[in-house]
Amino acid sequence: MDLMEILKALFGDEALTFEQFAEKVNNAADVKLGNLAGGQYIEKEKYDDVSNQLKTANANLEGYDPDWQTKLAQAQADGEKKLNDYKFEQSVESAINNAGAADLVSVKANLDMSKIAQGEDGKITGLDEQLAELKTNKPFLFKAADEPKKKLDLGGPTGGAKAKSGSNIKSAVEDFYKK
Repeated sequence: MDLMEILKALFGDEALTFEQFAEKVNNAADVKLGNLAGGQYIEKEKYDDVSNQLKTANANLEGYDPDWQTKLAQAQADGEKKLNDYKFEQSVESAINNAGAADLVSVKANLDMSKIAQGEDGKITGLDEQLAELKTNKPFLFKAADEPKKKLDLGGPTGGAKAKSGSNIKSAVEDFYKK
């Protein structure tokens, strides 16, 4: 509905005196007149309400760090790097233990970690070659695969190394520590 149709519905087709015009304007609930030249675009109450909301919001923002998004992104990147480093470290240690290391710390001390990397697929590269070389050059760092660990039988329900020379605990311990 355009302006002319609104005015025609409000005032009709006839000429009005000022008093008739004022009466029709005052009785029309959906019409409000204002002097736009004076800056009265919205009601003062609405303007004051929005102004107060803006002041409150600005007061709440005082003291906030304007670079918080940059700092957040940096903290997330640092956390992700630490997590990836931890996962890499755990993968390397797991592979060393699976290779039969007698002492994890000793084997790691003999590795060149700069030659070990983790690919995008999560696989560790460069470790198997170094472990194979260590097994050849320093076999004492690894457990002997062919020797099953003996169990000491002290007469309980579980199996273990039985005493050959007698049936007492002393002879079972002596047999256990003999090679």
